[in-house]
Order: sequence, then C-alpha cells, then structure tokens
Amino acid sequence: MNIGEQAAEHFRQSAAASGANPPDAARAETDSATLDPLWGEHGLFAEALPGWRERPGQRHLAGAVERAMAERGILLAEAGTGTGKTLAYLVPALLRGERVIVSTATRALQDQLFRKDLPLAREVLGVQLRAAVLKGRTNYVCHYRLKRTESEGLLDSRRAVQELRRVALFAGTSGDGDLSALGGLDEKSPVIPLVTSTRDNCLGSDCPDYRACFVMKARREAMAADVVIINHHLFFANVALRDEGVAELLPSATTVVLDEAHQLSDIGAQFLGSSVGTAQALELARDVLACGWQLARGLADWQGLSSRLQKVARDQRLIAPAGTHRLDWAQAQTLGGWAGGLNHWQEELTGLLAALDPFEALAPEFTRLIERCREQQALLAAWQRDATPSPEHTESAATPPQDMVRWLEVGSHSLRLLATPLGVGPAFSALLAQRPQAWVLVSATLTLDGGFRYTRARLGLNEGSAALAAVEGGVQPRLRELRVASPFDYARQTRLLVPRTGFHPADTEHSLRVAALAARLVAVNPGGSFVLTTTLRAIGRIASRLRELLPPNRVVLEQSSESKPVLLQRFAANPEAVLVGSHSFWEGVDFPGEQLTLVVIDKLPFAPPDDPLVAARIKRLEAAGRSGFMDYSLPQAALALQQGAGRLIRSESDWGVLAVCDQRLAGTAWGHRLLASLQPFARVESVDEAAAFLLAHATGVPAAAAANAVAQNPAATGNGAVAFED
Repeated sequence: MNIGEQAAEHFRQSAAASGANPPDAARAETDSATLDPLWGEHGLFAEALPGWRERPGQRHLAGAVERAMAERGILLAEAGTGTGKTLAYLVPALLRGERVIVSTATRALQDQLFRKDLPLAREVLGVQLRAAVLKGRTNYVCHYRLKRTESEGLLDSRRAVQELRRVALFAGTSGDGDLSALGGLDEKSPVIPLVTSTRDNCLGSDCPDYRACFVMKARREAMAADVVIINHHLFFANVALRDEGVAELLPSATTVVLDEAHQLSDIGAQFLGSSVGTAQALELARDVLACGWQLARGLADWQGLSSRLQKVARDQRLIAPAGTHRLDWAQAQTLGGWAGGLNHWQEELTGLLAALDPFEALAPEFTRLIERCREQQALLAAWQRDATPSPEHTESAATPPQDMVRWLEVGSHSLRLLATPLGVGPAFSALLAQRPQAWVLVSATLTLDGGFRYTRARLGLNEGSAALAAVEGGVQPRLRELRVASPFDYARQTRLLVPRTGFHPADTEHSLRVAALAARLVAVNPGGSFVLTTTLRAIGRIASRLRELLPPNRVVLEQSSESKPVLLQRFAANPEAVLVGSHSFWEGVDFPGEQLTLVVIDKLPFAPPDDPLVAARIKRLEAAGRSGFMDYSLPQAALALQQGAGRLIRSESDWGVLAVCDQRLAGTAWGHRLLASLQPFARVESVDEAAAFLLAHATGVPAAAAANAVAQNPAATGNGAVAFED
C-alpha cells in the first residue's frame, strides 16, 4: 500500500470516528496515532517543511472534510487562525482522486493556492492529479482587443504607450496570458480594459482570434483538470450569468470547497443583482468608434455618435455630488436634472441603435454592439422605474424584484446604478440543493456567540432549507458544523488594549486621539504597525498626525497614495513602517513575525446605517419584528473585527499588541459580546501596559523593567512629547 492509499485509509478511519459532530474540535477525540505518518511531528509534512508543528485541529478538520466528501454532505467549518485549513481540505481532496473545485476570495489567494499550497500537497502525497487555475476574462490578455488598441494609436500618455508595449511583448511569450504574471503593471492601469475582454464586448466564437484565445485555453485546461481553483467573483458570476466557464465545471465536480466563506454573502449579492453605469457607456462609445472606423469608415458619423454618448455619461456623473458615496433610489431622484439626464442617456442609446442597425450583417462586432445598446437601455429603464408598482404592473426579467434594493454608487469619475438582493440565501441554498455534491465552507470567522446561526441564516442553510435534505438513500443530516480553535497561545503572545474612557467615535477629535495613542505605541514597537480605519476620511487625518508625532525615520504609508500591491511591498521593505489603511487591509494581508507586531483599530467596524443596502436590510428585519442592530449590525461588526484582529498573529512565534480605540467595546453589554467573539487575547486597559509589552520584546529586558521604563518616560515618541490621557 503506497502513502496515498495509507493516508486515504487513515482519513476514512478518522471520519468514521468523528461521527458525533462535536461543536468544538477541542472536545473531539481523534486517533492521532493513525494520522501521525502524515500530520505528525515526524510525518511526511514535517519532512518537507522545516518547523512543521503537529496540530490536532488540522487533523480533525481534514477528517471532517473527508467525511463530507464521502457522504456528499455540507460542512460548515470555522478554523481558527493557524489551523492550516488549506492543507486540511486539499489533502483529503487529492487523496480521493475525484474532481474538486476550490473557490477562494481573491485572485491573490488563487495564485497562492495554485503556485504554493497545491504543489506542496501533491509532492508530499505523491499524487499526480492535474490542476488548473481559472479567473475571469479581465485577467487575461485578449489578442483581438490588444491588436485593435495597437492599431488605433490613441493612447494619450507616454506611460500608457510603454505599458501597451509591455503587454504586447508579454502576450507574445506567455503561455496563459494571465496579467498577474506581468510584474510592475498597476492593477488600475487604464491600459488593462483596452487589452482584455468582458462579457459585454467579447465576440465569442465569432472572434478572429478565437483559436488562440487565452480565456478559452484556460477553460479547456480547467475542464481537463482534476483540481480547479477559481474565485468567489467568478463562482457567482457563473451562478448568475452561466457563461464564464464554471457552469460546465460545477456539475462534473464531486466536491466544491468554498474557502474564505465569510465573504460569500457580500460577493454573491454583487453578482445576483444587476448594474449599469457610466463606465459601461464610455466603453460602448469607445468600441463604437473603433469598430466604425475599422469596419465601416465613412459610412456613418462614428465620431459624433461616440462623442455624444460619452458626453451624456459624463454629464450624468456630474449631476451627483463630488466625492465617493452611496445614495438610495429616492435620494437619486432628488438630484437636480437626474431624471432628465437619464432620459437623455436613453435617447443617445436609441439614436446609436438606429445608426448601428444597417451594419448588423456586416460583421459580428456590430451585432454585439447592438446587443449591448439594448441591454443598457433595459437596465436603465428597470432601475428608473417607480419603486411602487401600479396594480396592473407585473415584474419582468428587466424589473428588479421586490426583494432587491436599488441604489446609486458614486465614484470619483463614474457612477453605477445597481439593483442588489437583500440576501443571497435563497439562491445559494437552491444551488446547493441541485446536486448531491459535497460542499465544504470554511473560514477563520464564521461564528458568533459560539454558533453558526448567523452564517446559516445569511446563506439560506437554516432548518427546512432544500439544501439540507438528506442525500438520497442516506439517513444522516446533510449539514454538519465544526469549530476548530486556533493553536496559538494568545494569552502569552498578545496584549489587547481597550481604553475605558477618552475614545468615543462621536468625538470630533477622535482620529487625532487615535493617532496619539498609535504614535506612543509605535515609538517603542520594534516591528511594523498597522492602523486600520473604518472610513476613508479618517486615513488622511491619522496619517498626517502620525507624521507630526513620529521621528522622520518612521515611514508612514497611506492608502490611496499608491496602489495596494505597491503599499504592501513598501511596508515589507521597511521593518518599522506604519501603514494607515481602511477596508481592503482588514483581511487577506499576511505579515508574520516582526513584520507586523502592532495593530491599531480606530473604532468598531459597524456598517454605516445610511448605506442603502444596510438600511434596507435593517428595515426588512425590523418589519419582521426583529432587531436590526442585534440581528444584523452587531454580527457584521463582530465578523469584521475578527478579521482585523486576525492580521496580528500568524504563527506560534508571533507576538504583538492589538489596540481597539473604542470605549464602547469595554463599556457596553453588546461590546462584551464583541469581545467574546475575539481570540483570547490578554487584556490590558492602559497604554503603559501595552507599551511595556512592546518595549520588553524590543529590548529583551524583563517585563517589570520595561514597565518601569515606560512609567518613567510615558510620553516620549522621539519627536517631542505627546499629550495623552489613558
């Protein structure tokens, strides 16, 4: 019996032994002796990875995954930070030798799985299964659009021209056309939309470069692979649209693993609704001009048609207030000129349709342009239609149903009109009920108050759900739950600072006080520091104040000054840097060891109550007699807080301080619920105690001596004194 067969047998024994479905892995008995050849301190992974540590929770999670696969069940698993959840689901999946789809939250995590975790697992297990990674269209170079952009010669900057040349060279040598492999290309580069395709502008089999298409090549490789790695955006795009390459894969897979499952509800809502925006109109206008000049030059006023559509789109954006914000449907109607602007937009689309119609038979490009015009018209009309239907009104495919909320997302240079479902539960539950596949939903943050009730409700997995029916011929419930505690010693490795007074988010000087607290801790911190904010507005105030308080050698990085990848690279290159960032830095960022030893959170991460989606969801709960705060806002904040706190400790040797600058966390009953949702940090209430913990690690002196040093010089920051009250 080879190692793969031995390990598979071990998993079968472990899965059979774990039938009690314990609520916490710490209370489960596992036969570790049978699994030691694989997971133990002298096992195969220990031989392959120096510093490997045996983690009983990892073994138990792997056994639960194997059982879900064998029973074609649903596993909802919370695996605390450091469990090693990736290998825990990859190993049983590889050993079964059946087709498995793994979906994760971001493209970066896809690349990590495909290039690091999966090759390691395959090598250790000695299995030769084929693997593929599949991303959305906009990640791959489109030969047709690249050639067209090169021929147009319309790029308006030297940098854009240089980036286009780099993309062209890359496309000629790359085997897969995945732009993530092209280093130095900003993910927000204006060239990317010009050299990639979307569902709107892809010509499909009518494209002259169809045979060489990187997207189609990636799909073919995915269809032939045993393990396919996708992301949640692609997963839900296929659930909603069924044309992004995964629709064919889902029925053929015996197991679907949804990693980072805490993001499923929010990402799913983006794709199960609809949207239309000024960016789509501008792209349509550019494509009309390019196709007209290339295929029917002189036969219509292509420049005028394109310019007029671009103008109405830009004018519509100017109707909305400056800045970035969200408005609900009713607020949008009060904007001066809003309805008239939408009517003008529709008129230009109608005129464009009339101009394009004579050329439809000329080339497939014109057919696709006509389809895009009609789709934009339908979406605009549906969004603008009065929210209160008349008695004779019936919903059509282009009409947002009543469980959707219509809202307006305003960006710096664009806006989008969206219709978003209030929840994804019905659609997600229906998907899981369609086939008796195994579904593994895993994340470090899925529970509140020790249970999965909130997550089940969001995903439509409550009692009575069609997805939870027993597998045909079986007697066991289809859904099982598992909590695996983190193996880290938080009481020894960490300190959690929660000031009891002086830090109420409603105070006008709150951001400055956060900066003062952060500066005092940064001054004695030997490693890197994060300051995580809940709003974009706070970033500038805190970063500016930190630069005043800290010595010049402390690099303060600020979100929006550069792209996220560049900021993270600069942070990693400066051992004592401070990074001030908002939402995108709360999760999916991993800096072990002294790269990150201090995390300061400015306030509890409650979603803004005036956000259209939040307001609509709370209103629905309260209409049903429930509490919008307790049943929506508080659980959302708890999960977000867990993610932010999770940036600090990434291994058994890590250490550091987490400071949450919100006195409500310590002074309210619901705040104690949020505290209980965190890992068991060692609590402190004074800045001196937190600073002493950092100083002890920085200097290697005993804790008592560090505390004495802080007490004698409590406000020194290296650039003058900081007035501060605990």
